Order: sequence, then structure tokens, then C-alpha cells
Amino acid sequence: MAKGNKNDAATLLPRFFRYANALLLLGIFVLAYNMHSRSAIGDRAFISDVAHNEFVRGDFDGNGKLDFTDAIRSLEFQLLDLASPTCLAALDTDDNAVIEISDAVLILRRLFLDGDTPIAPPFPEPGLDPTPDLGCREPPLPGLPEVNSLGGPDREFSEEEALSWRRGRELFDQAFSVEAGLGPLFNGDSCRACHLDPVMGGSGGIDVDVVRFAYVDNGGMVTQLESGPGVSRLSVDGFDRDELDTEANVVETRQTPTLLGLGLVDRIDDSTLLANADPDGTLTPDGISGRAHMVGGRVGRFGHKASMSSLKDFTGDALSNELGLTVDPVHTIFAGISDEDGVSDPEVSDQAFLDMTFFVAHLAPPPRRIPDEPRGKLAVEVGENLFETIGCTSCHLPELAGQDGPVRAYSDFLLHDVADPGRRFVNEPGVEPHEFRTAPLWGLRDTGPYMHDGSAETIVDAIRAHFGEAETARVQFEALGTASKEELIAFLESL
Repeated sequence: MAKGNKNDAATLLPRFFRYANALLLLGIFVLAYNMHSRSAIGDRAFISDVAHNEFVRGDFDGNGKLDFTDAIRSLEFQLLDLASPTCLAALDTDDNAVIEISDAVLILRRLFLDGDTPIAPPFPEPGLDPTPDLGCREPPLPGLPEVNSLGGPDREFSEEEALSWRRGRELFDQAFSVEAGLGPLFNGDSCRACHLDPVMGGSGGIDVDVVRFAYVDNGGMVTQLESGPGVSRLSVDGFDRDELDTEANVVETRQTPTLLGLGLVDRIDDSTLLANADPDGTLTPDGISGRAHMVGGRVGRFGHKASMSSLKDFTGDALSNELGLTVDPVHTIFAGISDEDGVSDPEVSDQAFLDMTFFVAHLAPPPRRIPDEPRGKLAVEVGENLFETIGCTSCHLPELAGQDGPVRAYSDFLLHDVADPGRRFVNEPGVEPHEFRTAPLWGLRDTGPYMHDGSAETIVDAIRAHFGEAETARVQFEALGTASKEELIAFLESL
């Protein structure tokens, strides 16, 4: 046994001294370079006029080639804070979104040990970053918010997922330019322009509502006009704005819904939603029906009329109709595949589309806000019981089984006739004018004004705007005393 230990020591000691000498030599190189060019090292980065994000991977000083200087400068930047790169992404030689010692070692290996050691693209020729994570002429991507925080992710991510979510969040916040394909007709220059309250990804006020229109004849038949069903609010220079069709005699606005938690909704099985459907209203004594809107072979669940069945379709439709950006049809048939703005199609890259969809798919649902003090907590509990007692849970189901666990959205995501019979409404394919999807109630306190058109300023106004299948629940709410009404509203404001 002792002999074996002696042999091990004899083997390990020379190896230890080789590594120690290598580290000492590297330190001497750094010191020598530092003494030779101290003033240059202290200079800050110069942002040249080259194309956005165009660089050579590993090229710290931006001279267009990979050399020993780049490795030394990278180490100085990381360890001594003595130098600044012209492009942060250039330091990330393995393109894993982290600047670390191994990136400099990778350069040294390629230069002195193995000329075939791979360096991530763009290399050896200048090019664009295929994974815009750290940025080149821009700051790095912001970090991840806390899991399940307002506007944060809905679960822990792998390194690759975290990068995709962060990129998607950046794209969601990005103001697209005309050169990037914005328009020619659009409602906003970014997703954040409409989905911003109370955090990015939330709902929007009436100032960003979109417009829908139609024609209703004397018999009450609603017809979508050839120029409809919507009108864009803005246009780029050189293109005329959309104008409302002069034949339209029914016009309504559409409120921007919150996107928080929609990924959980996307991951509810069709069978779960169909189990609560009662198209004829004959399965329960309350006469409430609930109809599933089938879209492309799947239950529609997004939009005021349940007109989208997946988040990919929802995202593609928004990019096309709200921003005027084209998307490859391999992702969704609900997006435009070409337009008239002169920018090559598709204007949204595959990676950008997938990143943006992943971001929305993993936005956490709004956390509940229950008062800490006993009196407020009791009011919420009593209000929740009243919510069920007067019949609201017939449509606003407290929870549904989802692939990731219970989805507490307070909705069945089915179509119901709950609209004011004295008003005219715009229809959609497969959906009657007076039919609307049960709106999820999570985050209700932050999503006003309410109803599909923002016509209800308060939660009480929204309850009083329920008719048809919700008539009984509305009447019973009005019959409650003042204290009971306040308790029910306290519950709704806790969602």
C-alpha cells in the first residue's frame, strides 16, 4: 500500500509543477503586456460604426482577427477590470451567455495547442450574433426576476430556457423600426406598448384598444364587411392610415387582455375544457350552457371570442395584426406571411418567434393579494363564499386541472351568451355576436377597465353589465346588502 502511495506522489508532483509553471508563465505574460501598454489598456471601449452586433468571436480589441492579445485582454477584463471590450459578446467564445476564464483559455488552445479548437460563430469572418444574449453594441440582457413574482417566470429554468425567456422578454419590450418591418399598418411599435399594466405582459388601458366593426341589417343579421373586421390606428410614412368603412353601423373597441399566466391555460387539455361544455344548457338545472369554440381541431381559449387555440397562434396573430410583422407560416397560419413594406419576409426570425412565445408561455399568473390583518382576510373568505352562492362559479370556475397543476384562473374558457340584448356586437367566424369567452379573473384588480370593450370602469360596473346566462347571478348580486357586496368585491380584488 505504501509503495502505491509513493508511485502516486511521483506521478502527481511533476504534473503539479507543470500546471504551476503554466500559470506562472501566464501571469508573467499578463504582467508584461500590462507594463508594455498600460495607457492603451485603460482606454474605454470605442463603439465603431460597424453594423449592429457585427463582430468576430474572440476578437476583444475589434481588429478583425484572433490573436494572443485578445486572450490577455479578456483575462484582464475579467480578473483586473483593466480593459473594456469593443463588443461584450465577442468575449463569449463558446457562446453560452457567460463571460468566464474558459473563454480566454479557448483562444489560447486554438492559437497554441490545437488549431481546430472550435470557436462559436461568427468566426473567423465578421457576422451577426446568432444568439443575441449578451449583446454587442447594447447592454447585456436583464436578469431573471424571481420565480412566480409579478411579471416573472412561472418556474425554475434550465440555462438554455432562461436564455430563451430573457431574449423573449427583450423582444417583447423592443420597439420595432420601419427598417425591421414595422407596418405598414400597425397599432403599436412593440408588444409592451399595449401589454404594460401593472407590469410588462399585463393588460392595457382604453387608449390602446383596437377597433372592430361590422354591418347589421334591419333583421338583426350581422355581416362582416370586406374591408374588416378591424381597423389599424397607425401607419408608417408613405402609407395611408386605415379608415373606418362608411357602411359600418356597429363599432366596438377591444380591451387589451393580460398575458400573465396564459402558458398555464395553453397547457390545459382539451378534454378538461370539453368536460364542462353544455352547448344546449340541458345538463344542469341552472340553464347555463357553455360552448367550446373549436379552432383548428383544438378548443379555442384565447381572445375575447376564444378565437385562438394556442399561444403560437396568439403570438403570431398579434405580431401580424398589431405590429405588421410577418412570420414564417411553419409556426402558425394566423400570421401574415408577406406585406407591402419592402422588408424581406419573414420579418420575425424563427428564433425570435420561439423566444417570444416561450416568454409569454412562462409568464407567471398574477399572485393573489390577501390582506394580512384578520378583518380583511375574513372579508375575502366571506366574499369567496358569496361568489359561489350567487352563481358566479357556474362560468368562472375557480380552478381547472392543468398539465403543471391546478390553473386558478376563475374561468371555464367557454363561450357564453352574457351580453346586453339591447346592444349590437361584432361577430367572428364561428362565434355569434352576443357570445363571449368567460374572462379569467386572476389579476382582476389590475386589469380595469373591464368587459371586452372596456365599457365597465369598476368591478361593480362589470357585474352589472352581465345579462343572458349571467342574469340570475347579476340579480342576486344586486339583492345583497352593502356589506356583503363589499365583501364580494374584496374577494375579487384579492385575485
